[in-house]
Amino acid sequence: MAGAKRASDGQPSAAKRPRLSSTQQPSGIPENQLQAMEKDELVSFILKLQKQLATAIQAPPSPPATPATPALSKEDLDRKVSKARAMMEKGIKSQMKWKPSCKGGSARFSYSGVVATASVFLTLFCLSADWKKKQILFSPLDFQDTIDTDISTSIRYGYLNITGEKVTVRWNAEDLTFTVTGFYGL
Repeated sequence: MAGAKRASDGQPSAAKRPRLSSTQQPSGIPENQLQAMEKDELVSFILKLQKQLATAIQAPPSPPATPATPALSKEDLDRKVSKARAMMEKGIKSQMKWKPSCKGGSARFSYSGVVATASVFLTLFCLSADWKKKQILFSPLDFQDTIDTDISTSIRYGYLNITGEKVTVRWNAEDLTFTVTGFYGL
């Protein structure tokens, strides 16, 4: 039956929030009790509510505590660096496809990666621990020497290699992400 509606059982669904009654105030005291209070009681009650409100406004909820990332052991660091290196190599190679712009070496690649800690990034690109910049430039040969991998892809009658004057590595320390961009061609 396409257009039939379900019959209501008369009970509100559990997903709806209960509403405050018209006599219930947000403070939790019914309106008739507020009207029955003396002036001094009302003033003290209002002052108490103002203090609660000021405390709630002044102390915003603290973000949930994130556990600090523990320092990686040498073996874990090496394992994560080699995994990041292999993923980067595979990601760049997968973008290296034949295009007419490859003749002039002006085809572009861009690889974005995520690392577990900043120390993995620093070790991957052979940077010192006090390196704080957001970008680093490599020549294509220095880039391949630094990551200790030859990045080239076989095509029908030749090979595609990283070309151009520079390979740019951008680092975002907040998100622990990096982006490698450059050119490739014959």
